Amino acid sequence: MGSVIITSKNPPVQILSKKTGKISSINYGSGDSISEGAVLAIIENPANEKDIAYLREKLPATISMQTSIDALNIEFPRQLNLGNSIQPFYNVFLSRYQKLILESSLREGIILQMQLKDQLSNQNLSLKNKKEELLLAKQSLNILEVNFHRHQKLLSKGVISQLDLERVENEFLNEKRQFHFQEQQLNQIILDKNSIEKNQQLVKNSDFKNGSIQEAELILARQDLLNEISEWEENFLLKSPIEGRLSYNDIWGKFQDVKSGEAVFTVVPYERQNLIGKCELPIRNSGKIRKDQKVFLKLENFPYREWGTVEASVGSISQVPRTGENPGYVVYLNIDDLNTSYGKKLEFNQELIGTAEILLEEVTVLERLFYQFRNLWSN
Repeated sequence: MGSVIITSKNPPVQILSKKTGKISSINYGSGDSISEGAVLAIIENPANEKDIAYLREKLPATISMQTSIDALNIEFPRQLNLGNSIQPFYNVFLSRYQKLILESSLREGIILQMQLKDQLSNQNLSLKNKKEELLLAKQSLNILEVNFHRHQKLLSKGVISQLDLERVENEFLNEKRQFHFQEQQLNQIILDKNSIEKNQQLVKNSDFKNGSIQEAELILARQDLLNEISEWEENFLLKSPIEGRLSYNDIWGKFQDVKSGEAVFTVVPYERQNLIGKCELPIRNSGKIRKDQKVFLKLENFPYREWGTVEASVGSISQVPRTGENPGYVVYLNIDDLNTSYGKKLEFNQELIGTAEILLEEVTVLERLFYQFRNLWSN
């Protein structure tokens, strides 16, 4: 006798969270029909998922060459909010793309010095304005931080409630996120300014690398960017690998906390394929198990005293026993249907669990008595 789990050859798929955090959005309800690749929910993160989706759509297998820096800025805007992990790769991609455009322009004898000069003037103005904004944001953040610490002390003295503290904390954290985002924008402006200054020097000296090398660098930067986007999607997007019907686990709405490795959703396939059973058996008497032996299944979902047992047969046996605290063998069972010994048909939704009794030998009562006394005679 051993424990058994009954599932189908195309079992339901559990969608696990790769990160610990809050669910920022849920796109489907329990029971909805789900297509393969559908984004079920998003884990809270500093990036804007719409900006990342836009960028992925704009990165085809082959890059269509833009003819000017202005056209490049329209196709790939600088102000996309891509988060701390993707943004550096996007910056490298834009830099490689810009250099390739400049290289092509210079080969054709088009000098972009005036255009770069105007861009540099605009960047200097943007840099000045952003520094002023960041100074005001820093002052506001300091005020909210002092207020938050004051409310912590008030809570410890019982003057305010936990809800009051959480409200003040949320204001402080929101302001902190906004401040970091503005810092990132400032750094981006500085990077853009430095990039323009470098391009100015390149244009003046007409000292560019060969165009084919620039194109290869752009393709490599694009692939690095796509790889980083894929990793972000793996970490923060809960996608369905199959089509089927969505089932919630312990999730009930937005802003709920989830832990890394936690099963958030289950997607149940529309059509069930053949049933199989996975049975874990102890080593004792395992040598008597043979292929096609009868197996009687008692399921916890449907108590056998009321519903009866389900008949199966031994399909295959693991060649090497499992080690650890509970050593034993894994036996896979063939299950034709879920008709019970009481003539009832059981309903299969996701998984059924229970115990399996393998009929090792069909012997008479006299033979069983003989086995009991044979050991005495041999001694």
